[in-house]
Amino acid sequence: MTVEIDPMSEKKDQRIPVMMSSDDVDAIDAWRRKQDDLPSRSEAIRRLVELGLKAKK
Repeated sequence: MTVEIDPMSEKKDQRIPVMMSSDDVDAIDAWRRKQDDLPSRSEAIRRLVELGLKAKK
């Protein structure tokens, strides 16, 4: 499943430093490599957070 997000369409004005385990970072990197557009790690985290928030609804 690909999430259609234009990275330039949203104003990104909040920086949130987050510590993660190596296993979590590896999982994020594996997920992003499966995406058609190979998002940056930051963009991948934003997409995964959005997916998680949508799933919670």
